[in-house]
Amino acid sequence: MVTNQLDKNIAANLKRIRKSKNMSLDMLAEKTGVSKSMLGQIERGESNPTVATIAKIVDGIRIPFEDLIYPISEKVEVIDQTLLPILKAEKGAYEIKSIFPYDRQRNFEVYELSIEPGESCKRFLPEDSIFEYIMVNQGELTLQTQQGSYQVDASHALKISVDSEYTYMNHSDEKLIFHIFAATA
Repeated sequence: MVTNQLDKNIAANLKRIRKSKNMSLDMLAEKTGVSKSMLGQIERGESNPTVATIAKIVDGIRIPFEDLIYPISEKVEVIDQTLLPILKAEKGAYEIKSIFPYDRQRNFEVYELSIEPGESCKRFLPEDSIFEYIMVNQGELTLQTQQGSYQVDASHALKISVDSEYTYMNHSDEKLIFHIFAATA
């Protein structure tokens, strides 16, 4: 019987992956070098596979190790933005919502940043980010970098390499709202 979550994940994922590739247990055994009976036991949750067995399976069917051990995520995930945590500046100068925070199974993060008129916010993303893709929804963003200043109006976007310090500024009379899509390494 399956005794822990990891074994449950492996059992469910192996069966799902095998069926998605239209493979029988015989075909899977031939590709992986793991016996048909052992593969059946793993899929039924009757065996705790060793690391060597898992390595044979992922190498044989050419899938990432993570696809076998992590639980499958829902195909659709609805985010209720009213329930998201909000990071606020001390005097209410800006707010940051983490819509899609860091997750080891994807290489991007998504934030919504709102800046009050006349206020600013320094770059806040971690060092492992490679690029920021910024889409301005409302107002006008002034991006102050070491190379100069860039004005970005609503309905416009920009891409910036995250290899130096910069500041998001709102010089307008209305609230600035934009989304940041951060690509991570």
